[in-house]
Amino acid sequence: MAKQKRTILLTNDDGIDAPGLVAAYDAVCELGSVHVVAPSSERSACSHAITLRRPITVERVTHDHFGPSFAVDGTPADCVRLAAAALFDAPFDLVVSGINRGANAGVDTFYSGTIGGAREAAILGVHAIAFSQALRREVDTDWSKTAAAARLLAKDLLDEALPGPGFWNVNFPAPIPDDPLAHVQRVPIAEHPMPMTFDRTEQDEGHKLQFEYGASYWLRDVTGPSDFSVIRDGGISVTAMPLFARF
Repeated sequence: MAKQKRTILLTNDDGIDAPGLVAAYDAVCELGSVHVVAPSSERSACSHAITLRRPITVERVTHDHFGPSFAVDGTPADCVRLAAAALFDAPFDLVVSGINRGANAGVDTFYSGTIGGAREAAILGVHAIAFSQALRREVDTDWSKTAAAARLLAKDLLDEALPGPGFWNVNFPAPIPDDPLAHVQRVPIAEHPMPMTFDRTEQDEGHKLQFEYGASYWLRDVTGPSDFSVIRDGGISVTAMPLFARF
């Protein structure tokens, strides 16, 4: 009997038209039957939010690159929940979230919608990988190289069991190294927060204050090997992310 083809779900938090989602499709399209359920617009930094108090609109669309898909007026976690419970009859073998435009390392993983999508899959008992790529102003993103690197990592991680309930978090540097697998490091997440700055302006004679967030991503004090230090130094970080804290 022929081996059944894997079913793979793709989602992200940059929206269904994001180039990183196309790169994710190119990374895994040869590994199984791929279905895309992604937010209809950008939902960055939405963490693991789900929609509870309004209907969620789902639109059937035909994407230029990966064909029939679902655009969801919701979060990445919504996308995974809908795909698993309402949009498809058969369960998924793998959920891939990303490829995010920007790293999701260290404490940033708590804010990330990309991570939220992978975590929701893990909650549902589905093998999941979150992919992200760091940004640098002086480096243009070559999504074809990112897709090729993600393809290599996906093949390695697809059948690798985690130590316990959880998912894989992969961060690529900018630029992608020429020999990606030679630059992979298995590391924990960084525990140091990014320094925060807020630019303040006053309106209505000081009765109304407005704050605009701004900080330099790379200026944080990190000791020891971690996902952040690896991508900062040009490597690829792979981190096993547990669903439940172990003390």
